[in-house]
Amino acid sequence: MPELLGQTRFQNVGSLWELPEADSTGFEPSADGARFSAPPDQNSVLRGTGVHTRNGDSIALRFHAIAPTSGRLEFGFDADTHEHARVEFDFARSLISLSTSDWSIPQPVASAPLSLSAGESVTVVIEKTEAGGDLIKNADIRVHLDGSQILDATDLDLLPEMGVAIGVQGTTCVVEEFIHRGSPPTIPEYLHLGGWQMLNLESIEDNLASLCRGLTRATAEGVELLVSPETSLTGLFPHSHVTTNQAAIDEAEGQLRKFIGGLKNAPYLVAGLPEWKSEPGHTRTSTRYNVCRVYDPDGGIVSTHPKVHSAEDEFWHGRHLNEFVVHGVPTTLHVCHDRRYPELSTLPVMFGARLVLHPSNAGDISGSVDAFEARAMADSDTTHAFHINVNGGGGSYIVGPQREDNLIAVSPECDRYNDDYPMVGPAQESLLHARIRVHDAFGYWPERSLRASEATAEAYQALYHQLGRGRHV
Repeated sequence: MPELLGQTRFQNVGSLWELPEADSTGFEPSADGARFSAPPDQNSVLRGTGVHTRNGDSIALRFHAIAPTSGRLEFGFDADTHEHARVEFDFARSLISLSTSDWSIPQPVASAPLSLSAGESVTVVIEKTEAGGDLIKNADIRVHLDGSQILDATDLDLLPEMGVAIGVQGTTCVVEEFIHRGSPPTIPEYLHLGGWQMLNLESIEDNLASLCRGLTRATAEGVELLVSPETSLTGLFPHSHVTTNQAAIDEAEGQLRKFIGGLKNAPYLVAGLPEWKSEPGHTRTSTRYNVCRVYDPDGGIVSTHPKVHSAEDEFWHGRHLNEFVVHGVPTTLHVCHDRRYPELSTLPVMFGARLVLHPSNAGDISGSVDAFEARAMADSDTTHAFHINVNGGGGSYIVGPQREDNLIAVSPECDRYNDDYPMVGPAQESLLHARIRVHDAFGYWPERSLRASEATAEAYQALYHQLGRGRHV
């Protein structure tokens, strides 16, 4: 039997649901759930944007209508209001129906007569399973009412991962209980993510000391993954001895790895430095890259990720996607100027990544706090994933996948309590961090691009294989 993945009786505002305030008109928690109502000309909706369903899952709602002779209740799968598959109880017409957002076919896709009594508690269960298709998997849906199948529809064009929504119009219902069942997700629910903002200094010694301070502070806060700026070990000075002295860089990296290994409960660390490699086809003995390296809590090197495009003088390009896994969370990374190339984030998210890292050294932050916040909050607009930007000139942030109010953490010179507000202040060394709920990221926008057609999906997969490692992270 599928496992219980989530349950609520709507008596408290939960983190997985965008519920109205407890004293708001139309929503009133009670001993048996919550009284949920809306006038005839309005829709009131509870969105379970954090209820992460996948093909193979079922969702159930137990409710009763106060007067099931007018209005309607809707319940089903919802993808950020742009795509849905929902069951509608039309009390005035004594009809239950299933509809989707696929306007290329007649809607609703199925319907049946409905008979309910006032105050009668009923349970509707919606099962969504994988249907046919090659790279694009459609879905079959079956609807059960009090244990009996009442509706079904096959081969529906629906995203494989979706949230949940409940709505009422012109009626009052008591929503008593919601239950989500399915197979446990393979990706952990939470990750404690941090950024160590350090200034762009032309000193390997000072930068090493700063990284050690950041690691110590992050460890004290329980951070599991710490991201530092581009070339954090050396500073971004392409023609300086700090980025050209390979022996000094190797020695400093060795000291950094030793420090990590001696730090109890150290996080994974992303740090930047130059790397020299002997490359087939290059006429130089070795080629210098601007890389970010991932270190594990023992100081071991997990992976190395070059800047992909438009590297600095005397640095060459990596030209492939940067992907890895930290604590089970599929992650992708691009460096500074790479943000101008959207495929570097959308392609990995399309094939499974849910966290995007952006180490940078893009100069000093300036302007107003409002402008900074607007830029930061737009960072995840094309992915529906978590993003962290850590910049050597200030203006670092963590944002979530939501379209609005998604700012999670910012560096202190950009918060609304800095001394220069409403403008941003001078950049400062600082730690920003948050325990993010990875399951809130669905990758909606890249997934929709993939699903345009089987031919489109094949083209995207071929591009992903060409630019990446050809695997789902």
